[in-house]
Amino acid sequence: MTSMDERLAEILHILDRRQERVDVRELSEIMGVSTVTIRNDLNTLAREGKILRVHGGAVRVKPSKTEEYTFKTRQRLCADEKYRIGSLAASLVNPMDFILLDSSTTALAVGRALQDRSSEMDITIVTTGIWTAVELMGTRGINVVVAGGNLRSVTGSLVGPLARDFLKKINIRRAFLGAWGITLEEGVTDINLLEVELKQMIVELAEEVIMVLDSSKFGETGMVSFAAINQIDCVITDEKAPADIVEAMRGQGVRVMIAKNAP
Repeated sequence: MTSMDERLAEILHILDRRQERVDVRELSEIMGVSTVTIRNDLNTLAREGKILRVHGGAVRVKPSKTEEYTFKTRQRLCADEKYRIGSLAASLVNPMDFILLDSSTTALAVGRALQDRSSEMDITIVTTGIWTAVELMGTRGINVVVAGGNLRSVTGSLVGPLARDFLKKINIRRAFLGAWGITLEEGVTDINLLEVELKQMIVELAEEVIMVLDSSKFGETGMVSFAAINQIDCVITDEKAPADIVEAMRGQGVRVMIAKNAP
């Protein structure tokens, strides 16, 4: 059972991504709670001035570029797409590799996919995500290294000077990173300055930068850019990614891989 705070955050997230109204019944099915619960949640958000109640549902008052969602909430969003993206991304990892996974839920999906063939891998994973570290802890064939730093309670990410100083000493073969959004003009963006600062450094340090982004991130922009398109080596996404943006990225030399639905 999700908490009220998690439901409220997820409702706002859905409204921000769709930029249109949502219906009570649809939200009830997505979150697995009663329509009465959803109506109460929408009334709460309306009192806070974040949405406008309309007949049978709600619309966003003003899409926010600064609101963060809990790790558990983000895990539930586009879960199938993240699973497929994680599986495809894991296929790029070779035995004896030294890779980095950030604190994103899609990077965690990469780690989970690597667990399925970990006994033959003997790889080292450096992570800035505490939940990723916990998930991979004790997996045979995966040596987990956790970056130090300040632990952010909302996202479970490790940031700050200690994290940066630690990562400067590491030779990162491949970095798998998530983001708030990606556009041709702004590149990849995020909404927390400490996260952005750390990711900017990772982009500079890594031999290969691989963005793992579900299609809902395309066309979205956070507050600050941490990498331009020409700083990215590869983008792994799902079939719903806008074809024009995908082709434009390929035209700029970015390898774009599409995680397709199983037949």
